[in-house]
Amino acid sequence: MAELHDPVSRVPGVGIVRAAALRHRGIQTVEDLLLQLPFRYEDRSKVSKISELIVGESYTFNVEVNRIRRLGHRGRSRVEAVMSDETGELKVVWFRQPYVADAIAQGDPVSVFGKVVEHDGNPQLVNPVLEKGGGLHLGRVVPIYRRIGKLTPGVLRRLIDACIDLVGEIPESLPDSTRRRLQLASRQEAVVGIHRPTSTAKPSVLNAARSPAHQRLVCEEFLSLQTVLQLQRAQGKSELLGPEMILDEASVAAILKVLPFRLTPGQEAALSTILADMQSRVPMHRLLQGDVGCGKTAVAGGALLVAATAGYQAAIMVPTELLARQHLRWLAPWAAAGGVHMECLTGTTSSGSKQQILDGLANGDIRLLVGTHALLEPEVLFSKLGLAVIDEQHRFGVRQRALLREKGRADHHQCPHLLVMTATPIPRTLELTVYGDLDVCKIDDMPPGRQPVVSQVVPAANWSRVVEMLVETVHRGEQAYVVAPRIKEGDDELSAAVQLQVELQRQLPGVHIGLLHGKQVRDERSSTMESFRAGQIDVLVSTTVVEVGVDVTNATLMVIGHAERFGLAQLHQLRGRVGRGSVQATCIFLAHEPLSKKAQLRLEAVQSTTDGFELAEKDLSLRGPGELLGTRQAGVAGLRVGDLFRDHEWLELTCKEARRLAAAEDDESVEYCQRIQRYWERRFAMTQTG
Repeated sequence: MAELHDPVSRVPGVGIVRAAALRHRGIQTVEDLLLQLPFRYEDRSKVSKISELIVGESYTFNVEVNRIRRLGHRGRSRVEAVMSDETGELKVVWFRQPYVADAIAQGDPVSVFGKVVEHDGNPQLVNPVLEKGGGLHLGRVVPIYRRIGKLTPGVLRRLIDACIDLVGEIPESLPDSTRRRLQLASRQEAVVGIHRPTSTAKPSVLNAARSPAHQRLVCEEFLSLQTVLQLQRAQGKSELLGPEMILDEASVAAILKVLPFRLTPGQEAALSTILADMQSRVPMHRLLQGDVGCGKTAVAGGALLVAATAGYQAAIMVPTELLARQHLRWLAPWAAAGGVHMECLTGTTSSGSKQQILDGLANGDIRLLVGTHALLEPEVLFSKLGLAVIDEQHRFGVRQRALLREKGRADHHQCPHLLVMTATPIPRTLELTVYGDLDVCKIDDMPPGRQPVVSQVVPAANWSRVVEMLVETVHRGEQAYVVAPRIKEGDDELSAAVQLQVELQRQLPGVHIGLLHGKQVRDERSSTMESFRAGQIDVLVSTTVVEVGVDVTNATLMVIGHAERFGLAQLHQLRGRVGRGSVQATCIFLAHEPLSKKAQLRLEAVQSTTDGFELAEKDLSLRGPGELLGTRQAGVAGLRVGDLFRDHEWLELTCKEARRLAAAEDDESVEYCQRIQRYWERRFAMTQTG
């Protein structure tokens, strides 16, 4: 017998090579292997007679081997056999499977399953599943698994079946009260039922009408993740104290008065919520989200300046140096008006300047710091950090979020308020998982005077029309971006941009074409952006470094080359670089044929709406949570059974149940919470070392 937490190498048939292949896919324990679920089922339970066959249909036959021979050699080998039952004979062929000739002999009774095809006017089976005795692969509803490296579906079926026998009785993992409330099958019934479905079930595929066994495992996984997030949130609120900021209403009003515009009702509501959090001794742990261009930076800027004028230090971390410099420029008038000393720290900050910044942070002279990942370096220490803001949260891992917060922990009982922001709208389902430990507030309106960006999908063959639009834009005194991505995997994104700049300069004589990319030195990059802001550059050719945060109100045309290669969220982000002023803006999605079905759906979606939240839901349905979130955050979600989009109803139910369990004090609930916390600590440790 084996325990669920035993290494997968305990399973019969899993040697060193197979264990390595399974570990590479994240399957390290016996339990991990049991939770490798089939993606569909195939009904091989009905045994047919040869006389009943119809070409094009799939059948299971119980037959006897009349003749068998091996033909050809190496890559062109084949095994031919003639098999029969009491109703007739059938030719069977296996290509490139010479071992079949050694597995069976004349006179053997065997079972075969496959599709009947026609060859030279006669029916035959090609590469059928073969079974000699037993009933694992034939004679039942058979689970079909996705191949893992060289481990075929048949091999996985054999290993998982052996795993079930090895474990025996699978211990229950949910509290009885939870099972009753959610009306779930036992874990034993679920695991065995998913891998050994009864012939009466006959499911064809795991879909919305999936079995109670699958629903049980989905709920188990969702509840596990939701509970640990609730425990983390409760722990932060009960054990840690945040800085209780005394906010002077007159100071807040003076800070907002420096703004060159009035806040929208949505911005005012968000800022009010954040400032209320900052006046509490419970550390703020809040996500601020809103669509591209809604003004999240103004809200965050207000919170940063309020913290700095309330006697604390404040810091904002952004993913790129370009964005850090833009934030520095944007916040400078506010900081100067409030008498706040502000600095910027990035990876290219000179050693002399960096030391001055480190000293200023340590002695409290610097009250507001803008920076990139450089803020996470061990030598960056604050004397009194009261507010940490992370912009473009999806570009950072959860671990980086925690590291920045640790910078302000004077002791283990106190930590700064944390505000994270994202311009990538998040579907409700992902809020409940990846950001389940955060309170969420949204800005749901836009600054007055903004017009929706006109979006057009243009075939690459119509490039001459795009050139005309660039000319028209420049003649109106407006500016344009042209984004040049990598053409194919392995290509240099930079060389594509350089070539495009040269080509455009040839096609647009007299138009000033600029170039922006991530490999430019800081001064060159800053100089280019300053020239573009000042109107000295008419058309800016860029790599995707302009995706985040770049704000030039006179830019009214965005052209995205090879738009079919981008995800919906990135297309929406790039489109958000234009339409920042009151003039009507246009975004051209340049599409290169042939388009895949998914690429076509993405382009149709982004052309049909500028609502980022609607696009986020569409993106989730097209790509799934793992691809949408990226490896760092998908790893945090850690889902192996549930699908956030397909199973959203169960996600809502388990979220409510997780809140109940985290708050309950009965022995059963407390034991479950403690066990789940240990489980996720082990999972996280394995992902860190593996």
